[in-house]
Amino acid sequence: MDNGQVIPRLIADIKLGRCALILGPEIFSANGEPLQIYLRNELTSKFEDQIAAYHERDGFFMLHSSEYKTEMQDELKYLYEQVKPDWEVLQKIAEIPFSLVLSVNADTWLRDKAFELGLSHRFAWFNPEHGQELDMPPLLFGRDEDLRERTPLYYNLCGCTEAPSSFILDYDDLFRLLEGMLGAPRLPEKLLSRLKDTTSYLFLGFQFDRWHTQMLLRLLDVKNAARRFAIQSHMPAENDNKAFIMKHFKIKFLGDDEELIQAIYDGFKLENLLRPTLSDGHFPNKQYLINYLQNGDLDSAIQLLRQESAGRDYENESIQISARYADLNREKDLLPTFDYDIKRNRIVDSILQVLKLM
Repeated sequence: MDNGQVIPRLIADIKLGRCALILGPEIFSANGEPLQIYLRNELTSKFEDQIAAYHERDGFFMLHSSEYKTEMQDELKYLYEQVKPDWEVLQKIAEIPFSLVLSVNADTWLRDKAFELGLSHRFAWFNPEHGQELDMPPLLFGRDEDLRERTPLYYNLCGCTEAPSSFILDYDDLFRLLEGMLGAPRLPEKLLSRLKDTTSYLFLGFQFDRWHTQMLLRLLDVKNAARRFAIQSHMPAENDNKAFIMKHFKIKFLGDDEELIQAIYDGFKLENLLRPTLSDGHFPNKQYLINYLQNGDLDSAIQLLRQESAGRDYENESIQISARYADLNREKDLLPTFDYDIKRNRIVDSILQVLKLM
């Protein structure tokens, strides 16, 4: 398949919900350098006395003592909070109707951007210590307007900034993660089932020359997909690694990250199939409500929604949402956690829909 056929093929697979976007560590930068290098340098500078070694090839620290790890994890969380990612690229990814976006990074930036844009989504991260059921949104087929309302899953494979203990800093953390993926609890069955139906993988900012990355590709069933695309600038420098990856995983390397995302974005825009985002509207406290949703504070979000919708055309919708939430709270102790989460997520989706009316 030549490059001229790639974009139409990717767009077709995205429409069918059969394209998985994989975000790697080099998709973002900070202070003019790749994010992973920036974070490594900042940690090395602050914890120089506690670090015994750093393995450049694999990107992991070796500490003199594990007692320093908690402090390093807290610092890493702080560093993530200070970074300003490329919000424009994230907005395009959120507006394109992907059904599944996996990330090997620990940030929540794509989720946060989706909230800001008023776009429904699901977010979860793999915890090697506990089993997990996913509220995996169903795929939408048929009418174009259905596709525009698709709810994607954003899934972090390697930790989350909301749980600093989940950061992968050293080989012990990595082995714990891989043990969890290979044994119990394993990746969620619904996610694995969706990956089996994936026909295209699109890698952005990915590093393929690390052994644990190649193991991850096997876990994701990448070889079973019909099409695998990555960015030319992130191809390993060593010829033997290039040859191995291209032959073993049959990955086709393309051009620039932003150009590729822009081309896909333009394709959906031309067909009017981008996911509709919030307009500026006249709701003065929109950002406060979005912040409540991001932080999981549904009580405050609904209270503000009722306050701001009083006397407006969408007041009835807000009243109904409030009533559903009150019913859910009454049922909370009777419902299995998974059922409670599904109902709660749907209430959040409804709030985002009302926000679009404001």
